[in-house]
Amino acid sequence: MPFCGELNSAVDTKLMPELAKIRHVVLDMDGTIYLDRKLFSTTLPFLALLERLGIGFTFVTNNCSRSRAEYVEHLGRMGIEVDIEAVCTSAQATVHYLKRERPGVKRLFVLGTSGLNEDLRQGGYEIVDGRPEAVVVGFDTELTYARLARTAWWIAQQLPYIATHPDRVCPTNEPLVLPDCGAICALLETATGRRPDAIPGKPSPAMLQAIIDKHDLRPAETALVGDRLYTDIRMGRDAGALAVLTLTGEATAADADAAPPGERPHLVVADLDELGRRIEESRDAR
Repeated sequence: MPFCGELNSAVDTKLMPELAKIRHVVLDMDGTIYLDRKLFSTTLPFLALLERLGIGFTFVTNNCSRSRAEYVEHLGRMGIEVDIEAVCTSAQATVHYLKRERPGVKRLFVLGTSGLNEDLRQGGYEIVDGRPEAVVVGFDTELTYARLARTAWWIAQQLPYIATHPDRVCPTNEPLVLPDCGAICALLETATGRRPDAIPGKPSPAMLQAIIDKHDLRPAETALVGDRLYTDIRMGRDAGALAVLTLTGEATAADADAAPPGERPHLVVADLDELGRRIEESRDAR
């Protein structure tokens, strides 16, 4: 796929066949469909366009402190009505990893919120305090020292150790620093000498592959849309999907031009409205 640093007509023409293949769009949330819980005006029309064209969509996030059911409620309050299958967090990526790479594991010790526990149970796992077969560490906003110490103990016993995602901090506009999963894992590494055996969340292509497998897609039939180069775009490229950067969040067009090859988007759009127009144009050109 060509890299689209500047949206000129020559590059657009090259991308037309790639856009025309798209059967499913995977959308990052914060910075892509909303910002600071305020829905972009382009989001609902874009989703309506996808439905009209028969293109599926999934919302994806590394933040597993909420369950999928809680995200459905969160989206509903902003006017996006979807069922639970339209949401994928790093919890689902973790379930996908465990089923594929650790099929014998059924009992998990989890350092995470009740929402993460709920999603792992929905994935078919038993959450236990004693005799686990693997340890899962997530973004635990309900963290206690006693629970942290117990987690370190099980990790030190050389059990399989999976972190849901690598984010060091969770973004916030409050005068706070919110230590995320990666920061918690750094503490555990200092205490135990171990790093996670696997981190299935973004930018791991395993997270996107879970969605591709679920919907029986080919990577080339999938577009990943996000606002971060080092998580969203890198994951899309590594999974073989069409990686689309929207300029409504963190990264700028200049950032995209300066990015290393593995984090360069195939397409840069101002917003979802522009992406929708380009998808329509690609179908008209077929």
